[in-house]
Amino acid sequence: MSFSHERQEERPAEGEAGEVLRRSAVGAIARLQPSFPEVGFSLEAAGDDFLSEARFWSEEGVGFEAGLAYQDRFAEGMDDKIRAAHLIAFYSNQLALALGSLYLGAGIVVAVQGFRFEAFSRSYSERLVTAKRFHFSLALPAAGKNALANTDVFGETFAAHLAPIIATLKRRTGLSSGAQWRLAADSLAGGFLEIGRALGDEATAMSRALAIVKRAGTPLFSDKLCYEDIAVEIGEGAGHDALSRVYRLRGGCCLYYRTQGGSFCDSCVLLAPDDRRERLRAHLLASQAR
Repeated sequence: MSFSHERQEERPAEGEAGEVLRRSAVGAIARLQPSFPEVGFSLEAAGDDFLSEARFWSEEGVGFEAGLAYQDRFAEGMDDKIRAAHLIAFYSNQLALALGSLYLGAGIVVAVQGFRFEAFSRSYSERLVTAKRFHFSLALPAAGKNALANTDVFGETFAAHLAPIIATLKRRTGLSSGAQWRLAADSLAGGFLEIGRALGDEATAMSRALAIVKRAGTPLFSDKLCYEDIAVEIGEGAGHDALSRVYRLRGGCCLYYRTQGGSFCDSCVLLAPDDRRERLRAHLLASQAR
């Protein structure tokens, strides 16, 4: 049998493995994209309306300034450092939801081949709200490389994508790299928790997130970031019931408290632990009332 014939016989197997990989990815997207309308992710080709990471995040690019300016919708009185903190948290959360959905939902570590900053509408408290989101065009790995998908590979892929963005934001706004990486780790851990809830397996999602953000010596290492189960009892006597929910407790600060009329977030690292728990108990009760 000739060498060329051997190669021809291998191709159908390689093509079949690639098709299985694609079907698995498409299934994960179909299952999880509806749960996260605030971010877009698909396997569609990166056309003219999708930009590369380098082009979008160039300091001279329209995308960079548009991303910073968009953060003003969340608070008044922001300076550039606060905008940068919100932007890296916002972008990292959307990136974590997009990449994490494929990783937790199908065991695939994908790459970003392009993205766009697009308008979309969603229902919020019985109102239709117009907002903006990132839509990521995702690239599948070669079929053989999918066997390498694990938390280390995911963490390295996630960090490699963010590294030039964090460097640019530091140059443009002065917000330190350390502060940005802590916010990125918070976003990854929060995103994984949300995906875990959607999949009905919070425990696995949290375990994989912690394997990334507690890996010493990596950019995403965060000492104070953790998860905590918050519980509260409702009702009295024999009819009382208990509510519980796992929350991601931040290791970084988004600086919202420095905005006009701003305050500490309920899961802020700057709050005393008991104060934070009281806030989260109140948040849990309020969420049940809605």
